Amino acid sequence: MIETTSRVEYLNRVEAAERCRIPVSSFDKLRRDGLVPEPDARMGKHLLWRADTIDELLARGGTDT
Repeated sequence: MIETTSRVEYLNRVEAAERCRIPVSSFDKLRRDGLVPEPDARMGKHLLWRADTIDELLARGGTDT
């Protein structure tokens, strides 16, 4: 039997902003305005998004409306 493990990539807000190709300040404003999906996880005070969550957002054309 072959054991497979999949690794989930999480992005902090700086990395998520970079993936969206926008400044962190713009990402933060969009998040406050509810136009970015809720974080998938939290580690202490850090908000984390799965890379595929951000990729899905971008595939739909950008911010949630």
